[in-house]
Amino acid sequence: MSIDPVERSLEQTFELEKLERFICGCQNLEQLREIALALAQQLAQQKAASIWMANRATESENTKLELLAEVIRRRQANTNDINAAR
Repeated sequence: MSIDPVERSLEQTFELEKLERFICGCQNLEQLREIALALAQQLAQQKAASIWMANRATESENTKLELLAEVIRRRQANTNDINAAR
């Protein structure tokens, strides 16, 4: 049993089973080449999409952290102004 952080839906599980059965039962080399090329293209596209999503998530987190840091700086500046006024 492999540990997979992303659970497949029931539909995806059935699609995978169908594809595995097709590949295991296929005797036609040309069909196997076509399916292998299609899967390689799909994998490359999924990797590119994953990288893009990870980059967007990182940018979003960085923006949130920058905003939080600015709020903290302003609060500290206000606290310092209040203490200086006393």
